[in-house]
Order: sequence, then structure tokens, then C-alpha cells
Amino acid sequence: MPTRELTARMDDIRARLAQPHGDVEDLHDSVQDLIDDLHRHRDVVPADLRRAVDDLEAEVLEAFHDNLPV
Repeated sequence: MPTRELTARMDDIRARLAQPHGDVEDLHDSVQDLIDDLHRHRDVVPADLRRAVDDLEAEVLEAFHDNLPV
């Protein structure tokens, strides 16, 4: 069972995911840090957070490729 701190962070991340993403890299890093902390505490990582980090990573890569010089 996640600690109160981890539960609060999950709620915060879910709220941020529900809004338009400003800094996608920062949000990705926040989700990944939360997942890493859940692993360290041997807590189950919710499926929605796993999907979110994958989706955000895809957005980061897409933005990177869109900004490559041609």
C-alpha cells in the first residue's frame, strides 16, 4: 500500500495529466520518478501511470524528431 506521500503524488500527477501538458518532459520525469519510488517501496504501479509514462515518452520523442534540422 502506498504511503500518504506517494498517494498524494499520484493524485497530483493524475490531476496534471488531466490538464493540457505544458512541459511534457517535466511531466514525463515526474511520472517516471513516481513509478521509481513506487518500485522502491515495493508498491504496485497503477496501469494508468504506466500508460501515461509511455504516452509522454512518445510525445517527447515526437517533439524531438519534429525539431531536428532537415
